[in-house]
Amino acid sequence: MKAFNRLSILAFATLSFTSPNVAPAEVPTNQSPDYSNPVLNAKLHQMLGPKASFEITSFNDTFERVTIDNQILLASKDGQHLFWGKVIDTSTSTDLIEQANQHHRQTLLASIPREKLLTYSAAEEQHKITIFTDIDCPFCRKLHAQIKDLNQLGISVDYVMLPRGKAGSKAFNKTVNALCATNPQAAMDSAMHTGHFETNIQATPECINNLNTQKTLAQKFGFSATPTILFANGEAVPGFISTEDIVDIIKKIKST
Repeated sequence: MKAFNRLSILAFATLSFTSPNVAPAEVPTNQSPDYSNPVLNAKLHQMLGPKASFEITSFNDTFERVTIDNQILLASKDGQHLFWGKVIDTSTSTDLIEQANQHHRQTLLASIPREKLLTYSAAEEQHKITIFTDIDCPFCRKLHAQIKDLNQLGISVDYVMLPRGKAGSKAFNKTVNALCATNPQAAMDSAMHTGHFETNIQATPECINNLNTQKTLAQKFGFSATPTILFANGEAVPGFISTEDIVDIIKKIKST
């Protein structure tokens, strides 16, 4: 059983509040890759088992950030309390768990091999969003219809493909056909319009591996819903939203 499933069974700390005098969390800028908290490490192994896999990083002066099965939690530095769900800073009404998730997504976002993704670039790019999408998803198709409008507004779109099937499945194969076509953009436009793309061209192992890598990437983010829109600050919005709403979110990000 995965460690996070075990945490689900334990069902602890689903809602917590921080004291108003807790300082806002900031991304650690000089943290050593060898950072550790032996006390918290020992207590997590005691609770989850000696073979449990997790990562502990510093979050702020009060909390450590714990990553378990691609899920983000916060823990007190003494290891006495582990927080899962919402942790609200009552002085700012900020959800610290979501803030930790955004920091985590920003790190993952920077590691994405952009050259491997299908990109719809704006002629005069001012912003870039990443969309986790699926050809078989009706709301993904509806969102795809807005790409030209987004590009005209200076917003480029990177696609991470998340088909609902493993390698060899119908869903996987139709995605490979589009992604590995001679003109992937035209193929994806056709697939999003009709629900499939037919081709006589045999997909290369490299292209198939690329699609598998994209699916793994979605798992690292913890995304399963499509579409999911990921913004530069690590904010993630699941489901369809309009071009106007996307622009409003970008303006809000720029103003903070």
